[in-house]
Amino acid sequence: MVILLIDGVAALEAATAGKAVWPLSLRDGLPATLPGYVAAPRDPLPDTDENEMGLYTQVSRFFQRIESPTSVRQFQLVVQDYGAGKDLAGAIKKAVAEAARAPGVEAKEVKVAGLQAFAVTDRSGPNPTTLVTVVATPGRLVLAQGANVDRDEALKLLALVDFVRIVNAK
Repeated sequence: MVILLIDGVAALEAATAGKAVWPLSLRDGLPATLPGYVAAPRDPLPDTDENEMGLYTQVSRFFQRIESPTSVRQFQLVVQDYGAGKDLAGAIKKAVAEAARAPGVEAKEVKVAGLQAFAVTDRSGPNPTTLVTVVATPGRLVLAQGANVDRDEALKLLALVDFVRIVNAK
């Protein structure tokens, strides 16, 4: 009980000093605003989930731009941390290669802030859907998910992410 109280006090002190604590510190590198987009009124709480690559903790920010009554662009930035000892690049490459075989899907390996990244855009519907996955560290990914957003716009918005802060988040 005392240990929990001390940890809680330490977390509260860090938060009041302007320093986010894990896992919220993962969000420090995500921009609070994006040019031309409106941010969600508040960020979702950190989440822990599991997929084929393993157990991960995730934080995110959501943005949208309403262009007309029938046209909306949505963009979400996500940081997923799978922990030390993971090497996710191979699994991401395999998933991108598999996605590229689908009709209407464009996949390309790119560099974002000098980091290995993979951009996949699905043009099979009336509006493009794009997912860019940046391998920030072997066990930490930054995802940019865009509805009605093409690859070039997603990469431009990703340039606003502070990857150094995300890589160094503890």
